Amino acid sequence: MFAMFILWTGGIPLNKSQIKTLEYTLNSAFKKIFMINSYDIAHECVVFFNCSVSDAVCRRKVKFLTKLLHSGNIVCLLFADSINREFANLT
Repeated sequence: MFAMFILWTGGIPLNKSQIKTLEYTLNSAFKKIFMINSYDIAHECVVFFNCSVSDAVCRRKVKFLTKLLHSGNIVCLLFADSINREFANLT
């Protein structure tokens, strides 16, 4: 489910509160999986397993924008400047 959601968010901008909500949900899932009560330990597990929501969304966005930029589609090329600005905002 999480992987499907991250795939879906490639072209959709998420604000900070939406990302925090997803991170809380992921941390809660880790708390249940590993049967722990501490939010901090669950967060460390998320970091250890490289499952951070913000990182995953950023990677998907970069992949989506790269495909869009190199698609060769005339409509996509019209928005090349916007795509390059998005790349600049991500770094």
